[in-house]
Amino acid sequence: MRGATATATALALLFACDGASAPDAGTPSVDAGGVARAPRAPITHPSLLFRPEDRDAIRARVAREPYAGVLAALRERAALPLRAREERWDHRVYGHNGCVAQANAVLAWLEDDADAAARAREILLALEPDVDTDDTWDLNIRMPAPLMCHVNAWDLLQATGTLSADEARAAGEVLTSINEAFYARYVLDRATRQIALGFSQNNHPIRTAAAIGYVALAFPAHPSSDAWLDWALSELDYLLGENGQYLQPDGAVSEGPAYFGFAAEAAVAFLHTYERLGLERHEHRRDCVNRQRVDPWQGHGCVPGEAFTFPGMLARPLFQSAFDWSIAIRLPSGQRPPLADARLTTPGHAALLTAHGAPPHFLWDWAQNERDPRKMDAPIVPLYLLMLDDARAPSEPPYRNRFFEAGGNAVLRSGWDTDARWLLLVAEHGAARRTLHDHVDGTSFTLAAYGDYLLMDTGYYKPLGLDNARTAHAPSHNVILIDGEGAPDKGLLNDWGDADAFLEHATDGDALAWVEARQTYRETTIVRGVAFVRRRYFVVADRLATDHASAREHRLRLHAHAGLDLGHTFALGAELHVARERGGARVFTASTDGAVRWEEPPFTPEVAPHVHELQSGAHAHHGVADAVVTARAPSFLSVLAPYRVGASEGDDAPLVVTALEAGAGAVAWLVEGAGFADVVWLRGEGAASELALPGGRRVTTDAAVVIVALDGAFGLVARGAFAALDGADAVRGEGPVVLRDAARP
Repeated sequence: MRGATATATALALLFACDGASAPDAGTPSVDAGGVARAPRAPITHPSLLFRPEDRDAIRARVAREPYAGVLAALRERAALPLRAREERWDHRVYGHNGCVAQANAVLAWLEDDADAAARAREILLALEPDVDTDDTWDLNIRMPAPLMCHVNAWDLLQATGTLSADEARAAGEVLTSINEAFYARYVLDRATRQIALGFSQNNHPIRTAAAIGYVALAFPAHPSSDAWLDWALSELDYLLGENGQYLQPDGAVSEGPAYFGFAAEAAVAFLHTYERLGLERHEHRRDCVNRQRVDPWQGHGCVPGEAFTFPGMLARPLFQSAFDWSIAIRLPSGQRPPLADARLTTPGHAALLTAHGAPPHFLWDWAQNERDPRKMDAPIVPLYLLMLDDARAPSEPPYRNRFFEAGGNAVLRSGWDTDARWLLLVAEHGAARRTLHDHVDGTSFTLAAYGDYLLMDTGYYKPLGLDNARTAHAPSHNVILIDGEGAPDKGLLNDWGDADAFLEHATDGDALAWVEARQTYRETTIVRGVAFVRRRYFVVADRLATDHASAREHRLRLHAHAGLDLGHTFALGAELHVARERGGARVFTASTDGAVRWEEPPFTPEVAPHVHELQSGAHAHHGVADAVVTARAPSFLSVLAPYRVGASEGDDAPLVVTALEAGAGAVAWLVEGAGFADVVWLRGEGAASELALPGGRRVTTDAAVVIVALDGAFGLVARGAFAALDGADAVRGEGPVVLRDAARP
């Protein structure tokens, strides 16, 4: 039923959302006065992946790493068996075979390898033009590999003299015929364009533009080449630019790191070739056919037929900042977290930007990855021979904690080692959450420590292609549910649902950092403050305010990367205990309205909240824990205490977390570890202003949230002016959050 609804909704919105005036609307290859623009020069061979002068430079560097490893990867790709075509044109067959051809063509050009040249020629000439027999609905995002890899083989084989003039012409006719049909189906056909590209404004048009535009670069004399390139550049200039809503001003990407990596693979390949061809000053014409008139894209400013130049993008600060955002939020393992519609992924494209001035931690990120180091996707493997800059030694990022307020992501980490303590807090608003791949996860957080992902996002389990992922809605995330509900469910297509959430009051320090996520739903405003204390443990303070008159059930929900199908340790008692092979965490939670009870919600296979998919095609079930209290507006104070499995003493041993008597409307914890003791205190309206500690010590405050080190090293207050320890100020100041850190005064 939901699938039928999705189709009906798409058709209803079809002509209301897009900016086209007719099914075949496009941009002519002449200016407004009817004068033809200057033609692009024919390409010489090779010109796309490489230029002739690149060969000696590449030959000189492949004796050392990482280039030797890239060459080995090309040899492995070149030796792979081919896939046989069946009845229909199949993007999987031609994508795989094309990239085998490309690898062989690179070896033929680089090493004068006649056998490789012969294999590449055989594959290239076997390409058939009947692309329209592939009825995959999202064929558009599958086309970069078939087109780019075959085009690169065509270019390189001509440089080696492997193809006769007739063979080169015939292969070119097949490639341009495929591109013509591809362009007609996904760009000129209004219905298909709007469903496949218009509603998304994400990786779909980016990958489609990169593939179509790449063929245009290779065949400048083709009658449709200018139209192809105009449309492709209009899409990329917009979506990867300052006004496209895809990249947020701080670099965060609206559809999350996994799909950004998917888009970037094709985009980087196209942008590299465009710049290498020296087209930065060539005049193009705006094609606005895929611009949208609905929120958040209505202010696109596209003028059909307007002349523009495209000075390249690989060195642009905003473009590079998107890759830096992806690195900033990476898990300690190096994988990207399953934020939005995503599974655990390992992109490697950032390293390619080092040839365009990107910092050396882009190269470090590529190599220092526990799960898939030096990953290279098949279509772009040859680029690593040319675009990596190893003149600067790889180094860790120069930052640790990062706060992306425009994009709604805050990451707190102890360092860049695989054992690091790590937490990601999500609070997206505006264009950052208005994307087809968004999830209802405002205020959600995830946790990793000591080499294991412990409190997780549930990833991308989507068994029905025309419905949202079953993991898309609030119950599948680490949020507060009120009478079982969170923010409004995500709707279909551009029915965004959800509610804006805001990342605020980020305050960084050496031993203490703080950030807040704010969201309103179910007549309640939730301010979730997260502190990272001593780079060792986390505090989550959830302050709730409501106009609702009566008590309701409130559940602080947590998803464990353990339990049910996953095994390991998932235990509920006085606290939640989660542990895997190397890392574990205990979660201590209390409420300002009395004790919470920990319980697991009812389990139904294949259904949220217990279902997840962190690896493609491998969905499973995990443990879910709720800290439950029934009250009008209870606030929660949680200590997330990670530890190293097997450690019984020292810095990484389990922390001791003890509840303190805080009186009515308040809750407090004493957190003790190797050589330290801290007080964490949450006060509701009317709560006592003094907290008695063991041994006769005391803390006084006027704030809602207090964190004080009992050795006086640091202190923090939120929504107050001071906290005093035994009558002496531990922290005092003005502002929503006041932090004093002895290491960073």
